Amino acid sequence: MPTMKLASKVKGGSHELKKYDEPRSPSQRLLESDALSPEVKAELTWLCGLYNPVQLQHNVNKTILALRGAIAAQSLPPERKPAA
Repeated sequence: MPTMKLASKVKGGSHELKKYDEPRSPSQRLLESDALSPEVKAELTWLCGLYNPVQLQHNVNKTILALRGAIAAQSLPPERKPAA
């Protein structure tokens, strides 16, 4: 998910003025840095193109809801049988 990183802080009297850079994902920040070779950047670009972040988030949320339902079902007390 894209995040904004703090670019600078300026002390102004009793408060600080904070400036943030443009929102970018961690992979975008990595691709913009000089820490990777061109071959690794090309491979990372290819890998990022394989996935849809919105669909991945949807799948994670759906799985979390399913896990919560399974945990809730396990923690319910057993039903009492009616007296005959």
